Amino acid sequence: MTPDQTFWSGRRVLVTGHTGFKGSWLTTRLCELGAAVHGVSLPDSEGRTDLWEQLSLEGVSETRGDIAARDWTSPARDFSPEVVFHLAAQSLVTVGYQDPALTFRTNVLGTVQVLHLVSQLPELRSAVIVTTDKVYDVRQAPPYVEDHFLGGKDPYSASKACAEFVTLSWPGLEVPVVTARAGNVIGGGDWAAHRLVPDAVRAWSSGAVLTLRRPTAIRPWQHVIEPLEGYLAYAEALASERQLPRSLNFGPGASQRVSVLALVEFAAEEWERLTGTSPVRWDVQPASVVTETEDLTLDPTLARRALGWGGVWDWRTAISKTLEWYVATAGGKHPREMIRDQFADYASRL
Repeated sequence: MTPDQTFWSGRRVLVTGHTGFKGSWLTTRLCELGAAVHGVSLPDSEGRTDLWEQLSLEGVSETRGDIAARDWTSPARDFSPEVVFHLAAQSLVTVGYQDPALTFRTNVLGTVQVLHLVSQLPELRSAVIVTTDKVYDVRQAPPYVEDHFLGGKDPYSASKACAEFVTLSWPGLEVPVVTARAGNVIGGGDWAAHRLVPDAVRAWSSGAVLTLRRPTAIRPWQHVIEPLEGYLAYAEALASERQLPRSLNFGPGASQRVSVLALVEFAAEEWERLTGTSPVRWDVQPASVVTETEDLTLDPTLARRALGWGGVWDWRTAISKTLEWYVATAGGKHPREMIRDQFADYASRL
C-alpha cells in the first residue's frame, strides 16, 4: 500500500521530532506528497541533525522547544493539524542509562503533552504515537505480537512502555489515537552515536576499527522507509474511519531475523563493492554493564493484514540502500534527491 497523494496534498500535518533521523525522512516524504507540515523539535543547539540541515526543506513551519514542556503547544494548536505523528523522543538505550531522568521526562511527559494537545484539536482526523520494538516484556518469547504484555528492564524501554500506557489509557479522545511499534531502522543520514550502521560508516570512512557491543544480538533490521510508509498508511486509514487495532508492529518477520555480526559481515562486502576499499576488521567490546535484550523479533502479521504493508526490502537490500546513500552523498549527490529516489524505488517494487 502506498500513500494516497490526493489524501495528503494540502493536509495539515504535525510532526514532533521532525529534525531527527526518522523525522527528517518523514517530513521529506510528506512534503513530496504535498502536505503542509509543522514541526516541533529541540532548539538547534540541542536537537539539530546534520541530515535536517542538509535537506533545506522549504515551506515547513517550526516550533523549537522541549517536548515535555507546554510552550510549543500553542503554535501547534494554531496550526490546527489534521494528522499528528509523534516521533520526538530520547531514543538511545545507552543515554537512558546515563540520564534516566531525562529519558523518562522526554518519553513519558512528552507523550502526555502531545495527548493533551490532541484532545484540543477540533479538526484532527488521526494521530500516530511512535514507540519502539523494546516496549515488550522480555519474559515472553519472541516474536512479539501486539497483545503481549508490555514492560522494560532499562530506562529507555520502560519509558517507551510508559508512553504506550499513557496513550492507551488517555480518556475522552474523540479521534483515533494509536501506537506504532518499530525499531532498529537503518537508512542514510543517521549519524547517531552507538548505532551499528552509522558507527560502521564512520569507522570504515576513516580506516578505523569498528567495535561491536553485542555481536550475537538479534534485531529486526529494516530500512527507515518501511515503517514510515506504515505510519502513513495507518494514519490515512484511520482518518478514513476504518476500524483498526490501536497498536501495530512495523517490523520484519522472523524470516528476516539476523545477528549483529551477520549484518556487519554483509555490510563490509557491500562497502567494498561500493567504494573499492576493504573495511578494517572489527573487534568486540568487553562485556558491558548495560543490559540489552538479546532478541527483539516482531510479528508484523497484523499490520500486513490490516494495511497491506511491508516486506518490500529485505535486510540485505536495506543495508545496500543505506550504504549507497552514504557513499552517493559523500560523492556530492544531494540528500533530498537520494531520499526522493529511494522512496520511488521502494514504491516501484510494491
